[in-house]
Amino acid sequence: MTATTTNRRFGLSLETRIFLVTSLLIALSVGAAVAVTSVLLRRIASQAAAGSLKSSASVQATYQAERYERLKLISRLFISNPSLVAYYEEATETMDTVSLLDALSEGQKDLGFDFAILLGPRGRVAARTDNPNATGQDLSGRPLVAKALTDFEASGVWQEGDRLYYAVAVPIAKDFTVLGYLVTGFAINDLSALEVKRVSGADVAFVANGEDGPAVMATTLSPPIVRSLTAALDSSEKAMGQAMRTGKSMAREEVELEDEPWLALQEPLRDAQGEPVGATVALASLAQELAAYEQIQSVLLAAGVAAVLLAPLLAFVLTRRTLRPVRRLMAAAEAARQGDYDQKIETGRTDEVGRLAQAFSELLADLREKRDMEAYVTELSKNLPEPAQAKAVAGQPQTREVLLLGAELRSLARVMVNGDPQGVLDRVGTELERIRIAVAGQRGQIETVSGHRVLARFEGKGRGERALAAASEILGTSDGELVSEAEAPVVALAAGKAVTGPVVYGEQTDRAVVGLPVQQLESLLREATPGELLLAREVHDELRESFEAAGFRLAPRRGVISPQPLFVVSPKMAARVANARGIAEGQTATLTVAGAATLTGIAPGALMGQRFEILTVLGAGGMGVVYKARDRELDDLVALKMLKRDLWGDKGQLERLKSELKLARKITHPNVLRTFDFGEIEGVPYISMEYVRGVTLRYLLDQTKRLPYSAGLRLGKQLCAGLEAAHSVGVLHRDIKPENLILEPTGNAKLMDFGIARPVKRMTPGQTQEGFIVGTPQYIAPEVLQGKDADVRADVYSCGIVLYEIFSGALPFTGATTMDVILKHLREPPPPPSQHWPEIPPRLEAAILRCLEKDPEARYRSIVDLHHELEALSA
Repeated sequence: MTATTTNRRFGLSLETRIFLVTSLLIALSVGAAVAVTSVLLRRIASQAAAGSLKSSASVQATYQAERYERLKLISRLFISNPSLVAYYEEATETMDTVSLLDALSEGQKDLGFDFAILLGPRGRVAARTDNPNATGQDLSGRPLVAKALTDFEASGVWQEGDRLYYAVAVPIAKDFTVLGYLVTGFAINDLSALEVKRVSGADVAFVANGEDGPAVMATTLSPPIVRSLTAALDSSEKAMGQAMRTGKSMAREEVELEDEPWLALQEPLRDAQGEPVGATVALASLAQELAAYEQIQSVLLAAGVAAVLLAPLLAFVLTRRTLRPVRRLMAAAEAARQGDYDQKIETGRTDEVGRLAQAFSELLADLREKRDMEAYVTELSKNLPEPAQAKAVAGQPQTREVLLLGAELRSLARVMVNGDPQGVLDRVGTELERIRIAVAGQRGQIETVSGHRVLARFEGKGRGERALAAASEILGTSDGELVSEAEAPVVALAAGKAVTGPVVYGEQTDRAVVGLPVQQLESLLREATPGELLLAREVHDELRESFEAAGFRLAPRRGVISPQPLFVVSPKMAARVANARGIAEGQTATLTVAGAATLTGIAPGALMGQRFEILTVLGAGGMGVVYKARDRELDDLVALKMLKRDLWGDKGQLERLKSELKLARKITHPNVLRTFDFGEIEGVPYISMEYVRGVTLRYLLDQTKRLPYSAGLRLGKQLCAGLEAAHSVGVLHRDIKPENLILEPTGNAKLMDFGIARPVKRMTPGQTQEGFIVGTPQYIAPEVLQGKDADVRADVYSCGIVLYEIFSGALPFTGATTMDVILKHLREPPPPPSQHWPEIPPRLEAAILRCLEKDPEARYRSIVDLHHELEALSA
């Protein structure tokens, strides 16, 4: 049975179940809807009526305020014309009433008010549109005018006989002197009532307190209802009548008008001084509301019957529509199973199918990133050096900008070839292994070996300082002292473009390097005497600042054989420059091979404690030398870190490391390099760890400066995942940097060196004490530099530095000395990564800069939050 057939059968079965369930749900929903509608019908009608009343009250208040504001605006506009004010002043002096009425009429026509009165400064009528013969009438006692005379401006309901107006009074002034007042008004009429009903849906009646009792001035009600309402308002026994007489509000109350139930809400209409002159009554007919819902019930019942009859068709259509995205996801899953991860999944839905699509889209993103990372690492791994015992030659032919180191072991040229041949070759092997470890410890690579001459290359950031450090180790010990004058080799450094890669001759394949730097090395090595390090001019120019920072200024020397200028450096000088510059650049101090051999007395082929068979040296660091070894008890390969002699006598340091490594052993995660054990063999402390053959992130960055976006994002998420596992058991890493992240050939990243610190002396005011500042200057958090207690946010900061370097190809803080770097961490904001990579997504840049906040409170609270942000960027 094929997968397609299985999917189809599964799809048909699912459609059938959805069909049946949907039909049943439609039938149950219709029955429930009809039953609930019948029970709650009157309650719903009452709530709808109450809603209309509430809306009506709000609309009336808004409408009234709008009328007043509009009148004020109209009045101010009318009197804002200086010529009109002058005309008014002249007309009042000459009692030219006709001219004033003409002006008011024009204003009424242009501005749309229903009536207007021009008053003198004491409230006497100069002219009014509704009564041209009222000139001289004293209106100072009217509430609106009285309030205006005291407050300069007033608004309120104006009652004029059996009519009501929204009215305002504004002063007419000239040179800060009140010349009179303008009263304007809008009539409260049926149109006003219709406006309120149109917005709120409730009927409205505007009622005035007349001499013969309440009188409805404007309304949306029919005449029979108006008569019944007037009677209710005039009755002292009913709530409406009592509210009308007392000028109080009446809350929502059910009343009978023309034998029909109504809900009524009553609010007083007040003049400018707050005295009631009438009322507004909002009414909603319960019978009408009920009738509307009864119609809805009938329609719902009919629609329900039709829905039950159409349920099978609806269920079928719904099933097909619902399963359409599922079928698309099934097709995408089948394509992904075939290795096609570059599919676009629609993720706009928010239901379960949408969440499934989102999860599947994230899975495809992870698979794409994994594929891209694997391809990236695979391509880079072509240039990796093979193990010493391998015969294949790694790498592809290419032109490189390199710094070459040439070492000539002249003592080997003088061996007695007629003596013990095996002894001669053993000596050659020992010296070559010493040089290989020195070069590998400084991230260099041996290119060719010819007799007693070795050629190695260095690339990437700090290549000159690393080559100096390797040269000082080849010439002698870590402190720059020669092993012996007679046994001392000679070393030379040259830089420039060279072609490197495998070369085939006959059936042989070997690595070769060709170019001008090789020729320069030949000349320099012929000029050198035992124990000397010679630099070509290009190398000296590259390292000039480093020498000057260490207090050296080299003078060129003319060669005897070659006319090219050369520079002579002693082993001590090389060691001092390399160490000073290496610490400033944030590199871990590297043990010399000779020092390591002297330190531990361990070399490939040794058997430690009848358990660990030493196979080869993997590298060296600030804590000691790392060996590849076979654990005979576990019958497995392990990485064995033998600690350097400085740590042997510090029992407190060893106990602290042992305690921290006990915690680190609890971490079991695919993105964490397992720590197995901590102990002593033959008096030498060691740490045994999982062995992984791969490349460090530092190697990747040296090769390509910055990683491709998808590969970098995947690596960043793996870094966060490993730290999450550590933080969950209470372990802080405290030394996150590219050197401590190793990538397997599959692209899986593992975080190394948990809980390992390097001791330093910390000075505090008034006290000198031994302490531990863990981390590398380029990656250390400001609070740690200040001696404060570190928490998970210190690891978040270091992660931000690593992410910055992954995506921009540069470090945010660099300097000539360690103190320069520390001060920048403490004081300077990091430059945006977009300065180095303009195409960086803004959200990614914001995430990196948030990690690098000086204040821990401003960073992500945990590595989990940062991980979620990177996951969102993937999606």
